[in-house]
Amino acid sequence: MKNLNMLLSKVQKPGRYIGEEINMVKKEWDNDRTKFALVYPDLYEVGMSYLGLKLLYHLLNDNDNIICERAFAPELDMQSELKTMGQRLFSLETKRSLCDFDIIGFSLSYELNFTNVLNVLSLGGVTVQADKRGDDEPIVIAGGACCFNPEPMSDFIDVFIIGEAEESILIFIERFRELKKNNISRKEILLQLSKLEGVYVPSLYVASYTDNKFSALNPKVDGVPLEINKSVVKDFENAYYPLKQIVPFIRIVHDRLTVEIMRGCPNKCRFCQANTINRPVRIRSIEKIREIAKKGYELTGYEQIALLSLSSVDYPRITELISKLKNDFPERIVSFSVPSLRIDEAFYDLPEIMSAIKKAGLTFAPETANDDLREALGKDIHMSVLCKSVRLAYEHGWRRVKLYFMVGFPGEKKEEVTDIVNVSRKISNLRKDLYKSAADVKVSVNAFVPKSHTALQWVGMKSKEDLFYIREALMQKNSKKIQISVMNIFQAELEAAIARGDRRLGKVILSAWENGAFMDGTLDHFKHDIWADAFKEHNLSIDQFARADYLMDDPLPWDHIVSGVSKETLKKELLESGLYRRKT
Repeated sequence: MKNLNMLLSKVQKPGRYIGEEINMVKKEWDNDRTKFALVYPDLYEVGMSYLGLKLLYHLLNDNDNIICERAFAPELDMQSELKTMGQRLFSLETKRSLCDFDIIGFSLSYELNFTNVLNVLSLGGVTVQADKRGDDEPIVIAGGACCFNPEPMSDFIDVFIIGEAEESILIFIERFRELKKNNISRKEILLQLSKLEGVYVPSLYVASYTDNKFSALNPKVDGVPLEINKSVVKDFENAYYPLKQIVPFIRIVHDRLTVEIMRGCPNKCRFCQANTINRPVRIRSIEKIREIAKKGYELTGYEQIALLSLSSVDYPRITELISKLKNDFPERIVSFSVPSLRIDEAFYDLPEIMSAIKKAGLTFAPETANDDLREALGKDIHMSVLCKSVRLAYEHGWRRVKLYFMVGFPGEKKEEVTDIVNVSRKISNLRKDLYKSAADVKVSVNAFVPKSHTALQWVGMKSKEDLFYIREALMQKNSKKIQISVMNIFQAELEAAIARGDRRLGKVILSAWENGAFMDGTLDHFKHDIWADAFKEHNLSIDQFARADYLMDDPLPWDHIVSGVSKETLKKELLESGLYRRKT
């Protein structure tokens, strides 16, 4: 790339773009290798914290037939300099323009990053709209949680990989390599790829609408599957795992060695999409975890090891695991973190965890301060358990606690604001009973956002008026010891609209991006008016997607994606919760 040094000298954080980190992989480009650009559509600090990116990067590069390089969404300063200097967005490893790659693969984990995808493609010299790409342009693919409703991004993505990509991506690339050698058209390549397990090619389907509502999705050609089953790693114990993880030069959001100890979650919270799409539960053995931790430490030098899962405290032998890991690092300054601590009576019996993990702060997610509502949501915990868990933490040296709540659930009572504040004060004062000084409690409150493939997928968001009332009431309750941060209502409702959207949102996303929408997940960049205008331009509204209550027999835009949990099972869960607001 020309003038790289000059370019980097003009941006605030050049460490985002230089590459050359410890354990980075750089391969020689040749015509026989498939060039794959792995893109996380957010800043480097966020993307490099994501385990899925680390896993796929090393999995692909361990295959001699594949060159895998990384790219991330650039900040505004880099965007401006790229345009001023007439340069394209490039990969970190060899500084090649994204349009030079055979495949560009996006990881989609957050709906408010969708405009970043369009921005990355445009800056990288790739046609943004899939139906306008030429035969000589890269195939654009995407995977991740957001792909369980792929329709809003179907105008821009050629292929969606549904489910766990480490199970299917190598098969996909090998088939792509075979097809490319036959010198056939882009359309024929996509048709052949659609026959693979877990692969969805949206251009081969047509959506229809009745009375301004989604009504059906049908194949355009014969031989295209009616349903797309997710890929699942069956042998989790022996599945590929990246030991030689990249060590960045700049601080990233989660700057640590990550070891996945369990995939899936044994709990069944009715609002949680991650629970549904990551089933079944699979457990990695203690010996395999220890092996990964020891080798990972040797190859990275990280002094913090995160034991990752959706609910790490539910790992069946967590006490034994922590004890053995402590013995594996007896004279080294290594700390362990357990990012996902569920409030559970099992927590009382984990002295090994309490003494081993870092004491910077402890996070619990009661979700709601009302025990009855929590039970209806499938979050089977009680406030007495939370209090006992926190008291135990204080006894072991913690001084700070963070609590996560959501508001706007169906069935929520008007007293929720008062209950949240009272619970937070009680949690703070539990330390005062022990040490004469109350604990600092940070309270994070977000709006309930209904997601596809959950029991609450039929239930829309609460009204804007109700959410603003809750937000204002909570913001007035801040104190010296209780710090409450509250969601941005406009961002939450946009996330919900996109998460429950259909193909018509492609035009909305394109219009919003063309008018300046970018990094919508950050308050610094989010522009609500741009999005409101984009919906209005196409005779749609945010409310009709975010707040619609569906009938249980209504066709849903994501029905063709099979998560592994049937629609009938989710219906049963919703009815049992007592939270369903409409009847068929």
